[in-house]
Amino acid sequence: MYPAFPSRFLGRKGQGASFTLVELLVVMFIIALLAGLILEAGSGLMQKAKRNRAAGEVQAISSALESYKVDNGIYPTNGILVGGTNGTYAIDPSTNGGTYQQGSQLLYEALAGKTNYNDSASAKSYLPFKLYQLGNYTTAAGTAYSATTATYIKDPWNYSYGYSTGDGTAANVPLSGTNFFDLWSTGGLIANPSATAYATNAWISNWNPH
Repeated sequence: MYPAFPSRFLGRKGQGASFTLVELLVVMFIIALLAGLILEAGSGLMQKAKRNRAAGEVQAISSALESYKVDNGIYPTNGILVGGTNGTYAIDPSTNGGTYQQGSQLLYEALAGKTNYNDSASAKSYLPFKLYQLGNYTTAAGTAYSATTATYIKDPWNYSYGYSTGDGTAANVPLSGTNFFDLWSTGGLIANPSATAYATNAWISNWNPH
């Protein structure tokens, strides 16, 4: 027969010791606090990973554009320009069929050698793209170009990359793609409450890589 537990190990009325409501609340608070800190740290790491990926993609696309120019003597010319000069482009990369998406469509067509992902290449391919880098990749082969259906290149935030060969004048006259190009991701930004166009260090671009 086992000896009885001393009374000091027993709670009230001889039952095992238990936590009070206050102690339980304190433990729950500590757990919630630790979970919040972990989630915040994880979110920060995810954003850093996206920015690193965007910087790598900007560099890869820029290199492909240089190869394109070597062969064609010109960068792909964007006739539908995103207004402004580098660092002051309007922020609308999420607009379906907008100028950002149309510029990104031009990039895909020039660098992939086809209009839609499911088409057969009709020209030289300068850069292979993975599905996670593309929007409208499900468009059927042979579908005619349109501002809302053609395949385009998207950044890690699922917004269109910005691309322009304009000179930033009021009319946004293209430089025919012979002198320069601007390529950028807005880093997940889609709106600015104080202005429609502005310079920001949050962007990842070929003129200010991060």
